[in-house]
Amino acid sequence: MPIHVVYPKVSLELSSGRIARWLVAEGETVRQGQVLFEIDNDKAAVEVEAPASGVIRELLDSEVEVEVGGDVARIYAEGEVFGAAKASDASEVAADETKAAILLPDMKRNARGPNPTPLARRIAREHGISLEGVHGTGPGGRIQKTDVVAKIGDAVETRRPAVAESGTIPQRKSEHSSLNAVWLRKGEGLPIVLLHGFSADLNNWRGMLGGARADWPALAIDLPAHGRSPRAVPDDLDHMAESVEATLAAEEVGPLVLAGHSFGGALAARLASRGQLDVRGLCLVSPAGLGPEINAAFVEGVLRARQKESLKPWLELLSNDPAVISPAFLQATVQQREDEGLTEAMRAFAARFFPDGTQAVSIRNELARLPYPVRVVAGRQDRILPFGATAGLPGNVGLHALDNCGHMPHLEYPELVMKILGEIRRSA
Repeated sequence: MPIHVVYPKVSLELSSGRIARWLVAEGETVRQGQVLFEIDNDKAAVEVEAPASGVIRELLDSEVEVEVGGDVARIYAEGEVFGAAKASDASEVAADETKAAILLPDMKRNARGPNPTPLARRIAREHGISLEGVHGTGPGGRIQKTDVVAKIGDAVETRRPAVAESGTIPQRKSEHSSLNAVWLRKGEGLPIVLLHGFSADLNNWRGMLGGARADWPALAIDLPAHGRSPRAVPDDLDHMAESVEATLAAEEVGPLVLAGHSFGGALAARLASRGQLDVRGLCLVSPAGLGPEINAAFVEGVLRARQKESLKPWLELLSNDPAVISPAFLQATVQQREDEGLTEAMRAFAARFFPDGTQAVSIRNELARLPYPVRVVAGRQDRILPFGATAGLPGNVGLHALDNCGHMPHLEYPELVMKILGEIRRSA
């Protein structure tokens, strides 16, 4: 018989919830103790591990709310017939559907309006957003931070023209709104703030954090026009930095270490140089902004491709070892491409910051002015941003040049990058 994977109790207050992100794909072989999925509870991400080894099947859709203790997947032993248990469950499913149909009218009558989390309420208040009519995606319809961020983004959308096929870039709103941010790790002391690269989202850091444990808090942020952040494209890097600064203020983050990958590296350098944050250390992983060259074919190809078969060759350019592109990584990118609005926002982002296949942002002078040492981690086999751009770095910048490594050192050598981050944090 298959092993049942159940939804755990992650809060004393809530009896149900949703899966934030699956880290494995249907039919994938998993091992006992491997992280299967994550739950966001507005305070931190909770990881749920496999109770046994085998082939995982019947993954519950992340849009479906499930009761604590309810099945979200099943793990079959090697060679075990898939689906044998489904027939015996059919009557239970039918009964549950009937019960839900009976209870639904009463649930609607008992609705009492918005029920936001404290963080969602504070962000809404700071940005003058009314929560009346906002549909909450949290357990029991509770309004979460991501719902408020989406509401802010919708307000921006109504004030600007849609992205045209000609590549017209949407206009920035006059006030800087908070971006989607998730605490991927709890911990004490100095936090590390993580900024992802172009066409990714904050989940890109989870593989690094999952591969090597750390005792420090980690906050990851979705860039504008990426992930669950508002889809308006900032006018320039400074306006984007202001949005990050507003997000960190909303999260009440004080002294911090900044880490950025690819375009997120350029953004991290700009944030450090602006002096608006109490930055104690800076780590740039395969950073943009060191030279004008970029793999323009990759930028276009990863946005144009829609299916697994067409996306996989482009994604494999990201790493020296194609095995780094896991089925879950590939599936997450496919889901991004299915969101036409998100893809068009990313296309507008690329048009603004990579015009004519060129990096329009430079961070060399900013790095030289920083009053503390900076670490750069780069792969010699990077096929997105040339490794040669790291030549001639300012004297306060130390370079970790990795052999047999592509554009994603944090996923190709996660333990090493985690050690570097830990060293920066300890010396801050």
